[in-house]
Amino acid sequence: MHNSNYYKWFVLSVLFLAIVFGFGTMHMIAPLAQEIDKDIGLSLTQVGAAVAIFTLASPIVSPIAGILVDSISVRSILTFAVLLVGASCAMRGLVDSADMLLLMMFLGGVGFACYGPIIPKVLGTVFSSQEFGRANGIVFSGFWVGTTLALALSANVLSPMFDGWRGSMIFVGGLSVAIAIIWFLLFRDGTENADSSTELPSTPKSFAEVIRLPEIWYLSLYYAFFAAGFYAILSLLPSLLLQRGIENGGAYTSLIPLTMIISNIVGGMLSDRFGRVRVLIVCVLLFGVTIPTLLLFDGPLLAFSLILAGIAAGPILPVTTSLPMEMPRIGHVSAGTALGIFFMIGNTGAFLGPLLAGWLTQSSESPWLSFLIFMVLALLAPLFILQLNKTQSLETSKTASG
Repeated sequence: MHNSNYYKWFVLSVLFLAIVFGFGTMHMIAPLAQEIDKDIGLSLTQVGAAVAIFTLASPIVSPIAGILVDSISVRSILTFAVLLVGASCAMRGLVDSADMLLLMMFLGGVGFACYGPIIPKVLGTVFSSQEFGRANGIVFSGFWVGTTLALALSANVLSPMFDGWRGSMIFVGGLSVAIAIIWFLLFRDGTENADSSTELPSTPKSFAEVIRLPEIWYLSLYYAFFAAGFYAILSLLPSLLLQRGIENGGAYTSLIPLTMIISNIVGGMLSDRFGRVRVLIVCVLLFGVTIPTLLLFDGPLLAFSLILAGIAAGPILPVTTSLPMEMPRIGHVSAGTALGIFFMIGNTGAFLGPLLAGWLTQSSESPWLSFLIFMVLALLAPLFILQLNKTQSLETSKTASG
Protein backbone atom coordinates (compact mmCIF):
# COMPACT_ATOMS: atom_id res chain seq x y z
CA MET A 1 0.00 0.00 0.00
CA HIS A 2 2.87 2.40 0.74
CA ASN A 3 3.73 3.11 -2.87
CA SER A 4 0.28 2.62 -4.44
CA ASN A 5 -0.91 5.55 -6.50
CA TYR A 6 -3.96 6.16 -4.28
CA TYR A 7 -1.96 6.05 -1.07
CA LYS A 8 0.68 8.58 -2.10
CA TRP A 9 -1.95 11.11 -3.18
CA PHE A 10 -3.84 10.53 0.04
CA VAL A 11 -0.66 11.34 1.97
CA LEU A 12 -0.10 14.46 -0.13
CA SER A 13 -3.69 15.62 0.40
CA VAL A 14 -3.53 15.23 4.18
CA LEU A 15 -0.20 17.10 4.39
CA PHE A 16 -1.53 19.87 2.14
CA LEU A 17 -4.60 20.34 4.36
CA ALA A 18 -2.44 20.27 7.51
CA ILE A 19 -0.42 23.20 6.16
CA VAL A 20 -3.49 25.09 4.90
CA PHE A 21 -5.22 24.92 8.29
CA GLY A 22 -1.97 25.31 10.24
CA PHE A 23 -0.74 28.44 8.47
CA GLY A 24 -4.31 29.72 8.35
CA THR A 25 -4.44 29.64 12.15
CA MET A 26 -1.54 32.11 12.23
CA HIS A 27 -3.10 34.59 9.80
CA MET A 28 -6.59 34.59 11.33
CA ILE A 29 -5.48 37.03 14.01
CA ALA A 30 -5.08 40.13 11.81
CA PRO A 31 -8.54 40.15 10.15
CA LEU A 32 -10.23 39.34 13.49
CA ALA A 33 -8.14 41.83 15.50
CA GLN A 34 -10.91 44.42 15.93
CA GLU A 35 -13.32 41.83 17.30
CA ILE A 36 -10.69 40.44 19.64
CA ASP A 37 -9.75 43.94 20.82
CA LYS A 38 -13.36 44.72 21.75
CA ASP A 39 -13.58 41.47 23.71
CA ILE A 40 -10.28 41.03 25.57
CA GLY A 41 -8.15 43.99 24.38
CA LEU A 42 -5.54 43.53 21.65
CA SER A 43 -3.29 46.37 20.51
CA LEU A 44 -1.70 46.64 17.06
CA THR A 45 1.64 45.87 18.68
CA GLN A 46 0.19 42.67 20.11
CA VAL A 47 -1.25 41.74 16.71
CA GLY A 48 2.26 41.97 15.25
CA ALA A 49 3.66 40.08 18.22
CA ALA A 50 1.10 37.31 17.74
CA VAL A 51 2.33 36.65 14.20
CA ALA A 52 5.99 36.97 15.16
CA ILE A 53 5.69 34.67 18.17
CA PHE A 54 4.17 31.96 15.96
CA THR A 55 7.45 31.81 14.01
CA LEU A 56 9.74 32.36 17.01
CA ALA A 57 9.81 28.67 17.93
CA SER A 58 11.12 27.49 14.56
CA PRO A 59 14.89 27.95 15.04
CA ILE A 60 14.74 26.00 18.33
CA VAL A 61 12.03 23.42 17.67
CA SER A 62 12.83 22.51 14.05
CA PRO A 63 16.16 20.73 14.76
CA ILE A 64 14.64 18.89 17.73
CA ALA A 65 11.72 17.74 15.59
CA GLY A 66 14.14 16.67 12.87
CA ILE A 67 16.15 14.51 15.28
CA LEU A 68 12.99 12.94 16.71
CA VAL A 69 11.48 12.14 13.33
CA ASP A 70 14.68 10.35 12.24
CA SER A 71 14.87 8.32 15.43
CA ILE A 72 11.29 7.75 16.59
CA SER A 73 8.33 7.91 14.19
CA VAL A 74 7.05 10.18 11.44
CA ARG A 75 3.49 9.16 12.27
CA SER A 76 3.72 9.96 15.98
CA ILE A 77 5.65 13.23 15.72
CA LEU A 78 3.46 14.71 12.98
CA THR A 79 0.28 13.61 14.77
CA PHE A 80 1.46 15.41 17.91
CA ALA A 81 2.44 18.51 15.92
CA VAL A 82 -0.88 18.81 14.06
CA LEU A 83 -2.82 18.15 17.28
CA LEU A 84 -0.87 20.90 19.04
CA VAL A 85 -1.55 23.37 16.23
CA GLY A 86 -5.26 22.55 16.22
CA ALA A 87 -5.75 22.39 20.00
CA SER A 88 -3.90 25.66 20.60
CA CYS A 89 -6.03 27.39 17.95
CA ALA A 90 -9.23 26.07 19.52
CA MET A 91 -8.02 27.15 22.97
CA ARG A 92 -7.66 30.71 21.68
CA GLY A 93 -11.44 30.76 21.53
CA LEU A 94 -11.54 30.18 25.30
CA VAL A 95 -8.91 32.66 26.56
CA ASP A 96 -9.76 35.72 28.62
CA SER A 97 -6.67 37.88 28.03
CA ALA A 98 -4.29 38.93 25.28
CA ASP A 99 -1.38 37.33 27.15
CA MET A 100 -3.08 33.93 27.08
CA LEU A 101 -3.84 34.43 23.39
CA LEU A 102 -0.14 35.03 22.72
CA LEU A 103 0.75 31.92 24.72
CA MET A 104 -1.62 29.84 22.57
CA MET A 105 -0.04 31.37 19.43
CA PHE A 106 3.40 30.33 20.67
CA LEU A 107 2.23 26.76 21.33
CA GLY A 108 0.76 26.65 17.83
CA GLY A 109 4.11 27.84 16.50
CA VAL A 110 5.86 25.01 18.34
CA GLY A 111 3.64 22.50 16.58
CA PHE A 112 3.93 24.17 13.19
CA ALA A 113 7.73 24.31 13.46
CA CYS A 114 7.71 20.50 13.29
CA TYR A 115 6.08 20.48 9.86
CA GLY A 116 9.13 21.63 7.89
CA PRO A 117 11.53 18.80 8.84
CA ILE A 118 8.81 16.14 8.53
CA ILE A 119 6.84 16.85 5.35
CA PRO A 120 9.61 16.55 2.70
CA LYS A 121 10.81 13.36 4.41
CA VAL A 122 7.31 11.85 4.18
CA LEU A 123 6.88 12.86 0.54
CA GLY A 124 10.28 11.42 -0.32
CA THR A 125 9.09 8.12 1.10
CA VAL A 126 6.01 7.76 -1.09
CA PHE A 127 6.99 9.68 -4.26
CA SER A 128 9.75 8.82 -6.71
CA SER A 129 12.54 11.34 -7.39
CA GLN A 130 10.89 12.18 -10.73
CA GLU A 131 7.73 13.31 -8.87
CA PHE A 132 9.24 14.58 -5.63
CA GLY A 133 9.66 18.23 -6.62
CA ARG A 134 6.11 18.48 -7.91
CA ALA A 135 4.71 16.83 -4.77
CA ASN A 136 6.72 19.11 -2.49
CA GLY A 137 5.57 22.14 -4.48
CA ILE A 138 1.90 21.16 -4.20
CA VAL A 139 2.11 20.66 -0.44
CA PHE A 140 4.09 23.84 0.23
CA SER A 141 1.61 25.87 -1.84
CA GLY A 142 -0.63 25.23 1.18
CA PHE A 143 1.24 28.04 2.98
CA TRP A 144 -0.15 30.60 0.59
CA VAL A 145 -3.57 28.97 0.17
CA GLY A 146 -3.93 29.04 3.96
CA THR A 147 -2.80 32.66 4.14
CA THR A 148 -5.20 33.75 1.39
CA LEU A 149 -8.19 31.88 2.85
CA ALA A 150 -7.54 33.14 6.38
CA LEU A 151 -7.28 36.77 5.30
CA ALA A 152 -10.29 36.55 3.00
CA LEU A 153 -12.71 34.44 5.07
CA SER A 154 -11.99 34.92 8.79
CA ALA A 155 -13.87 38.17 9.32
CA ASN A 156 -16.28 38.05 6.38
CA VAL A 157 -17.45 34.41 6.48
CA LEU A 158 -16.27 32.48 9.54
CA SER A 159 -17.04 35.12 12.16
CA PRO A 160 -20.70 35.60 11.09
CA MET A 161 -21.12 31.84 10.62
CA PHE A 162 -19.68 30.80 14.00
CA ASP A 163 -20.88 33.67 16.19
CA GLY A 164 -17.68 35.70 16.35
CA TRP A 165 -13.94 35.29 16.59
CA ARG A 166 -14.08 32.68 19.36
CA GLY A 167 -16.25 30.28 17.40
CA SER A 168 -14.07 30.82 14.32
CA MET A 169 -10.93 29.83 16.23
CA ILE A 170 -12.59 26.73 17.67
CA PHE A 171 -13.88 25.65 14.23
CA VAL A 172 -10.53 25.97 12.43
CA GLY A 173 -8.70 24.37 15.35
CA GLY A 174 -11.15 21.49 15.15
CA LEU A 175 -10.34 21.00 11.47
CA SER A 176 -6.64 20.62 12.33
CA VAL A 177 -7.47 18.14 15.09
CA ALA A 178 -9.52 16.13 12.58
CA ILE A 179 -6.55 16.06 10.17
CA ALA A 180 -4.31 14.79 12.98
CA ILE A 181 -6.73 11.95 13.75
CA ILE A 182 -6.99 10.95 10.08
CA TRP A 183 -3.20 10.97 9.80
CA PHE A 184 -2.71 8.84 12.89
CA LEU A 185 -5.30 6.26 11.83
CA LEU A 186 -4.29 5.84 8.17
CA PHE A 187 -0.57 6.64 7.80
CA ARG A 188 1.98 3.90 8.39
CA ASP A 189 5.66 4.56 9.06
CA GLY A 190 8.09 3.22 6.49
CA THR A 191 11.32 4.23 4.80
CA GLU A 192 11.08 2.39 1.50
CA ASN A 193 10.90 4.45 -1.68
CA ALA A 194 10.01 3.36 -5.16
CA ASP A 195 13.41 4.27 -6.50
CA SER A 196 15.58 4.43 -3.37
CA SER A 197 19.26 4.11 -4.10
CA THR A 198 21.63 1.75 -2.38
CA GLU A 199 24.22 4.52 -2.55
CA LEU A 200 22.32 6.56 0.02
CA PRO A 201 23.12 5.90 3.70
CA SER A 202 21.00 3.36 5.56
CA THR A 203 21.96 4.38 9.12
CA PRO A 204 20.84 7.75 10.55
CA LYS A 205 23.57 10.27 11.38
CA SER A 206 23.62 12.17 14.65
CA PHE A 207 22.88 15.90 14.85
CA ALA A 208 26.61 16.55 15.43
CA GLU A 209 27.51 14.62 12.28
CA VAL A 210 24.92 16.31 10.07
CA ILE A 211 25.65 19.86 11.22
CA ARG A 212 29.30 19.39 10.26
CA LEU A 213 28.41 18.56 6.65
CA PRO A 214 29.22 21.56 4.43
CA GLU A 215 26.39 20.82 2.00
CA ILE A 216 23.68 21.46 4.60
CA TRP A 217 25.34 24.78 5.49
CA TYR A 218 25.50 25.86 1.83
CA LEU A 219 21.84 25.02 1.34
CA SER A 220 20.75 26.70 4.60
CA LEU A 221 22.72 29.89 3.94
CA TYR A 222 21.27 30.09 0.44
CA TYR A 223 17.79 30.01 1.93
CA ALA A 224 18.67 32.43 4.76
CA PHE A 225 20.01 35.00 2.26
CA PHE A 226 16.78 34.73 0.26
CA ALA A 227 14.40 34.57 3.24
CA ALA A 228 15.81 37.70 4.89
CA GLY A 229 14.71 39.86 1.97
CA PHE A 230 11.54 37.94 1.18
CA TYR A 231 10.00 38.23 4.64
CA ALA A 232 11.19 41.83 5.04
CA ILE A 233 9.34 42.72 1.84
CA LEU A 234 6.13 40.99 2.93
CA SER A 235 6.33 42.77 6.31
CA LEU A 236 7.22 46.31 5.24
CA LEU A 237 6.01 46.78 1.67
CA PRO A 238 2.32 47.47 2.46
CA SER A 239 3.29 50.38 4.74
CA LEU A 240 5.96 51.64 2.34
CA LEU A 241 3.49 51.71 -0.54
CA LEU A 242 0.99 53.64 1.56
CA GLN A 243 3.71 56.17 2.43
CA ARG A 244 4.27 56.67 -1.30
CA GLY A 245 0.57 57.46 -1.69
CA ILE A 246 -0.31 54.10 -3.25
CA GLU A 247 -3.64 52.94 -1.86
CA ASN A 248 -4.33 49.26 -1.20
CA GLY A 249 -0.69 48.55 -0.38
CA GLY A 250 -1.72 45.29 1.25
CA ALA A 251 -3.68 44.21 -1.84
CA TYR A 252 -0.68 44.94 -4.05
CA THR A 253 1.65 42.99 -1.75
CA SER A 254 -0.76 40.04 -1.71
CA LEU A 255 0.08 39.48 -5.39
CA ILE A 256 3.29 37.81 -4.22
CA PRO A 257 1.71 35.00 -2.14
CA LEU A 258 -1.15 34.61 -4.62
CA THR A 259 1.32 34.05 -7.45
CA MET A 260 3.29 31.65 -5.27
CA ILE A 261 0.32 29.26 -5.04
CA ILE A 262 1.01 28.42 -8.69
CA SER A 263 4.79 28.95 -8.83
CA ASN A 264 5.32 26.58 -5.88
CA ILE A 265 3.88 23.76 -7.98
CA VAL A 266 5.33 24.76 -11.35
CA GLY A 267 8.78 25.33 -9.86
CA GLY A 268 8.77 21.88 -8.29
CA MET A 269 7.82 20.33 -11.63
CA LEU A 270 10.56 22.26 -13.43
CA SER A 271 13.13 21.09 -10.88
CA ASP A 272 12.09 17.47 -11.56
CA ARG A 273 12.72 18.01 -15.25
CA PHE A 274 15.67 20.42 -15.46
CA GLY A 275 17.40 19.89 -12.11
CA ARG A 276 17.13 21.47 -8.68
CA VAL A 277 20.33 23.55 -8.90
CA ARG A 278 19.37 25.31 -12.13
CA VAL A 279 15.94 26.26 -10.82
CA LEU A 280 17.35 27.60 -7.54
CA ILE A 281 19.98 29.75 -9.26
CA VAL A 282 17.59 31.27 -11.80
CA CYS A 283 14.85 31.93 -9.24
CA VAL A 284 16.95 33.72 -6.62
CA LEU A 285 18.67 35.87 -9.27
CA LEU A 286 15.30 36.88 -10.71
CA PHE A 287 14.01 37.64 -7.21
CA GLY A 288 17.05 39.80 -6.45
CA VAL A 289 16.59 41.84 -9.61
CA THR A 290 12.94 42.56 -8.79
CA ILE A 291 13.65 43.93 -5.27
CA PRO A 292 14.58 47.55 -6.21
CA THR A 293 11.74 47.76 -8.75
CA LEU A 294 9.25 47.49 -5.88
CA LEU A 295 10.38 50.96 -4.71
CA LEU A 296 10.51 52.45 -8.21
CA PHE A 297 7.28 51.47 -9.91
CA ASP A 298 3.59 52.01 -9.31
CA GLY A 299 0.39 50.97 -11.04
CA PRO A 300 0.61 48.15 -13.61
CA LEU A 301 4.42 48.07 -13.53
CA LEU A 302 4.39 47.59 -9.76
CA ALA A 303 1.83 44.79 -10.12
CA PHE A 304 4.01 43.15 -12.79
CA SER A 305 7.09 43.36 -10.54
CA LEU A 306 5.20 41.82 -7.62
CA ILE A 307 3.94 38.95 -9.78
CA LEU A 308 7.48 38.44 -11.09
CA ALA A 309 8.76 38.35 -7.49
CA GLY A 310 6.12 35.73 -6.67
CA ILE A 311 7.11 33.63 -9.69
CA ALA A 312 10.75 33.77 -8.60
CA ALA A 313 10.14 33.14 -4.89
CA GLY A 314 7.65 30.31 -5.22
CA PRO A 315 9.94 27.41 -6.18
CA ILE A 316 12.65 28.15 -3.61
CA LEU A 317 11.23 26.51 -0.47
CA PRO A 318 9.89 23.31 -2.09
CA VAL A 319 13.05 22.81 -4.14
CA THR A 320 15.53 23.50 -1.32
CA THR A 321 13.69 21.13 1.02
CA SER A 322 13.78 18.42 -1.66
CA LEU A 323 17.57 18.39 -1.81
CA PRO A 324 18.58 16.83 1.55
CA MET A 325 16.74 13.61 0.65
CA GLU A 326 18.95 13.33 -2.44
CA MET A 327 22.28 14.19 -0.82
CA PRO A 328 24.68 11.18 -0.77
CA ARG A 329 25.72 11.75 2.86
CA ILE A 330 22.19 12.44 4.17
CA GLY A 331 19.48 10.56 2.28
CA HIS A 332 16.11 9.60 3.67
CA VAL A 333 17.33 8.27 7.01
CA SER A 334 18.89 11.58 8.13
CA ALA A 335 16.64 13.96 6.18
CA GLY A 336 14.66 15.01 9.26
CA THR A 337 17.79 16.08 11.14
CA ALA A 338 19.16 17.86 8.06
CA LEU A 339 15.87 19.69 7.43
CA GLY A 340 15.70 20.69 11.09
CA ILE A 341 19.12 22.32 10.77
CA PHE A 342 18.04 23.88 7.46
CA PHE A 343 15.01 25.56 9.06
CA MET A 344 17.01 26.55 12.15
CA ILE A 345 19.50 28.50 10.02
CA GLY A 346 17.15 29.60 7.24
CA ASN A 347 14.38 30.86 9.51
CA THR A 348 16.92 32.83 11.52
CA GLY A 349 17.42 34.84 8.34
CA ALA A 350 13.65 35.12 7.95
CA PHE A 351 13.38 36.42 11.52
CA LEU A 352 16.31 38.87 11.33
CA GLY A 353 15.49 40.27 7.88
CA PRO A 354 12.37 42.23 8.84
CA LEU A 355 14.06 43.49 12.03
CA LEU A 356 17.08 44.74 10.07
CA ALA A 357 14.88 46.31 7.40
CA GLY A 358 12.74 48.10 9.97
CA TRP A 359 15.76 49.44 11.84
CA LEU A 360 17.60 50.59 8.70
CA THR A 361 14.47 52.19 7.25
CA GLN A 362 13.78 54.08 10.46
CA SER A 363 17.37 55.19 11.04
CA SER A 364 18.05 56.26 7.45
CA GLU A 365 14.48 57.51 6.88
CA SER A 366 14.47 55.58 3.60
CA PRO A 367 13.91 51.92 2.64
CA TRP A 368 16.52 52.03 -0.12
CA LEU A 369 19.51 50.91 1.95
CA SER A 370 17.76 47.81 3.30
CA PHE A 371 16.30 46.88 -0.09
CA LEU A 372 19.69 47.21 -1.77
CA ILE A 373 21.26 45.03 0.93
CA PHE A 374 18.61 42.35 0.34
CA MET A 375 19.16 42.60 -3.41
CA VAL A 376 22.89 41.97 -2.91
CA LEU A 377 22.19 39.03 -0.59
CA ALA A 378 19.88 37.47 -3.18
CA LEU A 379 22.44 37.96 -5.95
CA LEU A 380 25.14 36.36 -3.78
CA ALA A 381 22.98 33.37 -2.79
CA PRO A 382 23.74 31.36 -5.98
CA LEU A 383 27.38 31.12 -4.85
CA PHE A 384 26.25 28.78 -2.05
CA ILE A 385 24.31 26.60 -4.49
CA LEU A 386 27.27 26.42 -6.88
CA GLN A 387 29.52 25.39 -4.00
CA LEU A 388 26.89 22.87 -2.90
CA ASN A 389 26.81 21.41 -6.40
CA LYS A 390 30.60 21.15 -6.41
CA THR A 391 30.59 19.43 -2.99
CA GLN A 392 27.90 16.98 -4.14
CA SER A 393 29.83 16.17 -7.33
CA LEU A 394 33.02 15.47 -5.39
CA GLU A 395 31.18 13.25 -2.92
CA THR A 396 29.48 11.32 -5.72
CA SER A 397 32.86 10.77 -7.37
CA LYS A 398 34.30 9.43 -4.12
CA THR A 399 31.35 7.08 -3.71
CA ALA A 400 31.65 5.81 -7.26
CA SER A 401 35.39 5.18 -6.96
CA GLY A 402 34.87 3.26 -3.74
